[in-house]
Amino acid sequence: MTLEDLRLEARLSVAALARNAGVDMKTVKRAIDGEPVQKVKVLDILDALSRELGRPLKLDDIEGIRYAYSS
Repeated sequence: MTLEDLRLEARLSVAALARNAGVDMKTVKRAIDGEPVQKVKVLDILDALSRELGRPLKLDDIEGIRYAYSS
């Protein structure tokens, strides 16, 4: 599954998911679009989706995640 699949299953708008995850809406959009995002922010998004869906989600379950690495 992708983040977009999970967001739609949870019936959350991008803005609501961002608010629930405590991250910027642009970060959620980048993650959904497969652009690099800091791992900690992806984990925040997954935690929010997990709470909304009532089941645990792991990074390995999500397709298309790319991490940004700081230098």
